[in-house]
Order: sequence, then structure tokens, then C-alpha cells
Amino acid sequence: MPLQTHLPARRMVLRGLGALAVTALCAVPPAAHAGPYPDKPIRLVVPFPPGGGTDVVGRLLAAGLSKELGTTVVVDNVAGATGTIGSAQVARAAPDGYTLVLGISATHAIAPAIFPKLPYDPLRDFVPVSRLFYGGNVLVAGPAFAGRDLPALIAAARRPGADLTYGSWGNGSGGHLAGESLNVSSGIHLRHIPYKGVSPMLTDVMGGTLPVAMSDLAGTLPLIRGAKVRALAVSGSERSPALPDVPTFKEAGVAFGVDSWFALFAPARTPPDIVDKLERATVAAMRDPAIKAQADALGMRYAPQPRSAFAAQMRADVAAWAALVKSSGAAQE
Repeated sequence: MPLQTHLPARRMVLRGLGALAVTALCAVPPAAHAGPYPDKPIRLVVPFPPGGGTDVVGRLLAAGLSKELGTTVVVDNVAGATGTIGSAQVARAAPDGYTLVLGISATHAIAPAIFPKLPYDPLRDFVPVSRLFYGGNVLVAGPAFAGRDLPALIAAARRPGADLTYGSWGNGSGGHLAGESLNVSSGIHLRHIPYKGVSPMLTDVMGGTLPVAMSDLAGTLPLIRGAKVRALAVSGSERSPALPDVPTFKEAGVAFGVDSWFALFAPARTPPDIVDKLERATVAAMRDPAIKAQADALGMRYAPQPRSAFAAQMRADVAAWAALVKSSGAAQE
């Protein structure tokens, strides 16, 4: 009788322990230990249309990361609003290392000063993985402008009744601010025409409907070398090795020498071990002689930085670009 009396209670205890064990197992997220990162394709958002310099850099990076990480890195061009639409998507993405963005100065340093309702905070909503390259913009002219250099453009803009326009790849882009800095420094007024990307802008330059444009160097070099457009000046602190005969804005008497950078970002709260692995893979990929040769040919300077140093540079750049936006009046557009 005592044995029969206590058997049901014992079974209940065992059943209860079994239920607790099952509950504990179910509480472990199934994806948390699914395997070493990465175990599926990675999406690299390039927040501009195909064909521009950012797209070119993104495809170089994707090829290198695919090799180093042993998985497919897929470039996804999410264009619009000077790169802020694609950047916002990544800011809201799961912080698991499978959605990254190729950011540039325009999206992660200039945008806060241009767009008062920017849907992300570059310093709060992202973690920098690695700075890749830095470079400048190039002022190019097509058949609609007969001048051969920057002084000729300034002289033409100063003529009575002149109404010259210049294009950039969007409000708040590095090209836009370079153009406005040219206006302020030279006392002229080139009217800004924003485009949705580099390719349609350069099509209009070549077609003669847009006289000059501020373009990114990487996306424009093939047209310059093919004599489809003429390079008048480059921004940046020094001449581009890809265009050694083209003067800088400073050499032409215009006080503008800010370099622009390209960098890889992940969403904030991405696990540190994943960010570390991405950084190592990125540095290794960019050291590949084949990728370095392609970057050099595009006028890009490889410029890696430790994440802490780059984070500090970002904060300084946000402040510097905000001052430039304010002085140029670009934020009023």
C-alpha cells in the first residue's frame, strides 16, 4: 500500500522535471548556436544606383569579403535621398552581421546637417567595421561648356546675366557641398541641379544639357580617360594619382580640400565577435594585390583605421561638415 500510494506522486515529479527540461531547451534561441558566422549569404547595401563610384567600391568589397569569409556577399543597390534610404534600412536591420552598408561621408557625416528629419543617427545606430578608402570629387565639363579649366568656369559665371548650372548626385552629397563651396569661395552662383545618381548626371553632361558637374572620381574616370568629359579640378588635399595633371581646387584658388571616405558599417548592437571577424576579413580583402590595383586605377587611396580611431574621426567629420553646410547655405534646399 505505501508503494502504491507514492507511485503517482513520483510520476508527477518526473513528469514535472521532464517538462522543465523541455521548457529549458526551448528557451535557447535556435539560431544562437546554429553554427559559426557566417553560415548564410550576407547582404551588402550600396545606397546608390549602379554605375557610380560607391557601387564600384561596393562590388570590389563584396568580392573580397566573399573570398575571405567563405560565403556569398550580395550587393543590393538601394538608392534614394542621397544614400539615406538604404542606410536607414540597415540601421533598422537585425544586428546579426548579415546586413551591412557601404557608407560614405555623405551618408554618415554630412546627412545629419542636411536632413533635419534623418531617420537614423550615424553615430548611434551603426558600428563602424572598417574605413576602406578615401578620395575626392572631380569637377567635369561636357560639350556645353567650352572652357578648359576652373578659372574659365569662374570667369564665365561672373559675366552679367550668366545662368550656369552644375549637377551633383543629390542634395547633401559631397558633390553638392563642393559646388556650394566653389560658389562661396569664388563669389559666383552656379545653380545646383540634384540628380538621383552619378550615371544620369553624367549622361546629361555628355549630352550637353548640363554644362558641368561635381562627380565622384571612381565613377567618372572611364569617361575622362575616354575623352567623353573634361576634368577641370579635383577636391581633396592633394592631386589624385589617377589624374596627376588635374589641379586641386586649392591650387586653382578655391578653398576646398575636404577628403571623402568610404567605410563598412553594421547595425548597432552587432555582437563584437562578429564585428571583429568582419574587420579582419575586410582588411585582408583590401590588401589583396588585385583589389588594390583596381582601387588605385580608380583613384582611391586605401586608408584603413582602427575602429576606435575611425569612430573619433566620424565625430569630428560630423562637426566639420555641419559647419560647412551652415556656411554654404546648402541646408536650405
